Amino acid sequence: MQLQEINLEYQKILNTENVADILHFTKNLLSTSDPKVIEYHFSLLKNRTNQKLFQHLRAAFAKRGLLVEDFLVKKTREATDKQLRADALQLLGNIRSPKAREIALDFISHADSNDRYRGCIVLGWVGGVSEIEPLSKILLNDPVAINRGWAATALRQLWFNNKKLSTLLLPYIKQAIFEEKDEQALSLIIISAQSILNKKFGLVEDVEEREITGDIKKAKEQALKFL
Repeated sequence: MQLQEINLEYQKILNTENVADILHFTKNLLSTSDPKVIEYHFSLLKNRTNQKLFQHLRAAFAKRGLLVEDFLVKKTREATDKQLRADALQLLGNIRSPKAREIALDFISHADSNDRYRGCIVLGWVGGVSEIEPLSKILLNDPVAINRGWAATALRQLWFNNKKLSTLLLPYIKQAIFEEKDEQALSLIIISAQSILNKKFGLVEDVEEREITGDIKKAKEQALKFL
């Protein structure tokens, strides 16, 4: 399809919640690797008003794979919209780009809290043993509580990728459980500990609903008793 036709279709679905219409549009977007269409596709991520459409468009971009690796690397540096820069990094992580790691390590040092969050998530996907220390610094010291929680989930993802890392991760997780005062961050840390240890301390994670339920105080006591 020509770019003009694609744009006309986009205007028609801009406010839709109909998944079939969205999937039809993303299929047409992905039918070509024309650089102008790739640029157009990425630019659509600026509009987050329709979250369902946005999520599908971002997921569709990842389907372009390593073909867009260099394009995304460039966008992490040059995109004028800071959310787009972070999306570019996240997409590099989604396609498991070998270039994602160094960029993510840079992002976790940024002043912007969303950049640090995205950096943590990507390091969880593409990192290894050498990323335990920088992620643990976020886990224990980030000034934004939820980022401390996301760092724990990133460490858990490292463990999912390499189960041998558990003994290296757990001292940091234990310290974080002991020190953390924010309940949302603490719940993410304890859930991560439950996964790594294959133990239940009283919290339940609903991945689809993105909810964690249970008695956080009792779960902390149980976790520290075991650790």
